[in-house]
Amino acid sequence: MTAGQISGSRTPPPERQQELWNTVFGDNYQAMGEPESLDEPGKPLWIYALASSAAVALVIALLWAFIAGPLASEDPGKSAAQATPSQSAPATPRKTSVTIGRLPAYKGNASPVTGTVQDPQAGIQVPRLGGTWRLDERPTVKGTYGYDTRQYAMVGDDLAAQVLTGPLPAKLAGRYTSPDDLEPVIKAVVVDARKRLYADGNKVRKIAQQSLKVGDSTGRLIAYSLTSPTEKATVVAAAINTGGDVPAIVFMSVPAEGKALLPDVNTVVKRLRLISQG
Repeated sequence: MTAGQISGSRTPPPERQQELWNTVFGDNYQAMGEPESLDEPGKPLWIYALASSAAVALVIALLWAFIAGPLASEDPGKSAAQATPSQSAPATPRKTSVTIGRLPAYKGNASPVTGTVQDPQAGIQVPRLGGTWRLDERPTVKGTYGYDTRQYAMVGDDLAAQVLTGPLPAKLAGRYTSPDDLEPVIKAVVVDARKRLYADGNKVRKIAQQSLKVGDSTGRLIAYSLTSPTEKATVVAAAINTGGDVPAIVFMSVPAEGKALLPDVNTVVKRLRLISQG
């Protein structure tokens, strides 16, 4: 027996070999040593490129839809008022500035005028009021009230309307910095009067203001409504540039109980003069 015969007796026939191959590798297995033909046409490269571009475009479209498009979720930072305008809170009304006008012409009968009250130190004169008005001629007027002249009219047991004139007190002279800016002077005069003449805790509200022309001189006037724990009053203060080191001051106050005397405030303002004019 030859080696070929022994070897051949152990090798399965070709049909059996194919069955074994199919069992192990499947029916479509292509035997080794039989490569695909290089002549078979492959798929063009542009098909793969087109497929890749389409896939990228689809991913971009989905991202846009979920981030900024119709599928995007509502911005969590948006307030309920923005999301539902119909339920938004009403707008806050704008604050409007209040215009302060000139000193009003107070209604009623003014007191008669019986002459003038001269104030040489201040360089001005004011009308001397009659009726219930009196000229305070006590030597203590300057020390008590801080001004040279005082007229007063009693409107109750302890209340009086009054008109004071004089140069700006020395303790307030620092508030006078320019003849064109007299408001700080007037405010200082009113603050000082509130401390000396009215009960603690008083408050004021500006009710009128205007420029003044007294002869060739300029001035300014401001009126306030004053309220204290014990009384209410109308307070009017004016500062006039007279050419001196400090302006002349006219201070008037009328308690609420004596409101019939308010027209006398208009009389004083209208008849205010420089002494040099007579």
